[in-house]
Amino acid sequence: MNTNFLKSDWHDRLLLFTTNPWLMIADLAELLSFIVGLIFWKKFKETSIKWFILFLGYNFFNEIAALFYYVCGLGDNNSIFYNIRQFIYFTVHLFVFYDFLQKTRFRRSVLVFYGIWLIGYIYLLTTTNFLDKYALFSLILGNFFLLIAVLFVLVEIINSLSLSEIGSNILIFIGLGLLLYLVISIPTSVTTFFGWARIGNDTGPRMEFYKILRNVGTISGALMYLIFAYGFYRSKRPDILEL
Repeated sequence: MNTNFLKSDWHDRLLLFTTNPWLMIADLAELLSFIVGLIFWKKFKETSIKWFILFLGYNFFNEIAALFYYVCGLGDNNSIFYNIRQFIYFTVHLFVFYDFLQKTRFRRSVLVFYGIWLIGYIYLLTTTNFLDKYALFSLILGNFFLLIAVLFVLVEIINSLSLSEIGSNILIFIGLGLLLYLVISIPTSVTTFFGWARIGNDTGPRMEFYKILRNVGTISGALMYLIFAYGFYRSKRPDILEL
């Protein structure tokens, strides 16, 4: 076994992450939101928000595990970590919104969204190489449904609470954070995924363009986590804020 090659390969893979400060900032912002959520755990432990906080912790450590898996050369890519994450991500987020929604048509719509997404997810799980192929279609479909669910929640809050109450509602912060992220990440992730595959090893202007797009999506994620962290700190107990 060529140990020099392994060392070089390990170093090159690690550089993909350490040379991009936005990735590290986004991960730190996510860790911060998880820690702040734990600090104010008592506010949310009797509500479904606790699952949202726990998901933030899972998501951070999943990122670390995926990085370790890739950098150590245990696989050519770490898609499996993100494909599994999709199920937990959409299940938790849609469940939290369903739990807080009051209007029957909104709640039913969220259930329909989840059912459609789950069918697509299972289809990809059974018909593609789930270990190596990134499940982009189910991610985009789920994010689109999640975006609509976010709008449902925001509409209900705005229509039912006063301005002062809105400013202390945790769902406002979760909704606005996700809205910011989804509006930016859906188009940038699709463009980057397909664009990067087409240019191959090109290191010219097109590569720089896709790097900028990727970083824009990463920055929006960092801002989302900071909004979550502030929301955990600023908001009141959800049982005080019945919609």
